Parts: sequence; structure tokens; C-alpha cells
Amino acid sequence: MTHYKIILTGSEIFVDSYGSADPLIGFVACRIIKAETEELAIAMAKRNILVNWNQSFNADRKIGLPTLEVQKIAPVNRWLTREPKNDYFFYADAESRQQYLEQLTTPRRWFQRKAKRKKAPSIKND
Repeated sequence: MTHYKIILTGSEIFVDSYGSADPLIGFVACRIIKAETEELAIAMAKRNILVNWNQSFNADRKIGLPTLEVQKIAPVNRWLTREPKNDYFFYADAESRQQYLEQLTTPRRWFQRKAKRKKAPSIKND
């Protein structure tokens, strides 16, 4: 079986953010799923998010059920891929949504070597 990194967006929700004038209208989520096919991985990721959504955020059924859309799916090496620290990245506008998508789709370069620094010229005392 293959591990897949799936990035999904959820829209058509309404969460009143008490600290700001703009309500939260969606979220970006990333999941790493082990499945035989891409289609099965997508179905499992959507199911996991919807179950978690209803248990955690929408227990009283006032927020609404999100419409999930796959933004990116790719096979990954499980040992070299880290899961994001947050389950959901909520956004209030399209700009925030795009920033979260870029954050999740841009590869991390933690495994690459740093560029070598040039040594400072030595001073010789004559």
C-alpha cells in the first residue's frame, strides 16, 4: 500500500469569529492516508474529516457541513514526510486560503544540506 498526502479545502461553513468582523468561511486540511489507490485515499480522507468535523466542531449542527474539495494529492514516503502541526487551518478570505495552501504544498527543505559558508580571510602578522 502507498501513503498519499492529500490537501483538501472545506467551504460553505459559517463560523462567527468573535475577535474579528469577518466570519470564518472555510478551512484547509492535510492528511496522510495509507491506501491501495488514490480514489480510496481521497474517500478515506474525506470521511475522516467529516466524522471529526461533526464530533468536534458541529456537534450542535449550527455551523453546517463543509463541501470538501481535493486541492492536491501525491504519493509520499511516510518516513520523510511530516504531518502538519494543526489539523485545520481556518480562513476568512481567499488570500488567507491561498497562504495556507502554499504553506502546505511548498516542500520543506529540512533534509537538504545548508550551503557552505566561505571562510573569512585569515590575518597574518609579520
